[in-house]
Amino acid sequence: MSRTTTALIACIGLVLTACTTSTPPPPGESLSGWAGKVRRALPLSNTVAKGDCPSAARAYINASGHSAYASTDITAAAYQGLGGVCGVALNKKSVEEAEALAIRHCQAGTQKWSRSFAGKCEIHASK
Repeated sequence: MSRTTTALIACIGLVLTACTTSTPPPPGESLSGWAGKVRRALPLSNTVAKGDCPSAARAYINASGHSAYASTDITAAAYQGLGGVCGVALNKKSVEEAEALAIRHCQAGTQKWSRSFAGKCEIHASK
């Protein structure tokens, strides 16, 4: 490889790393606007998910305290012609409490709409 190609590859790698990593705010500051630890993509658009899940994902990002977003696999559900179910917990005392509550909210939705979703509830993001 030439020096130009190597430099270009290094530059692209640096830009991708800078664009895809998110640093948390300093301790004691608001978590609002920070996506936190994202394990799966959040459905921020109504084209990806229907119903209240996109607005719940946006509320999670805008939350100023420890929060979590849980959902069934929306991609698998759409492939099967079904919908997704989500749950969110905002501004809790700890990440663990927020994750547990978000999972419970999601599971309550799966019981209510038992024939219209696919998959199990998993944490998609927490902070």
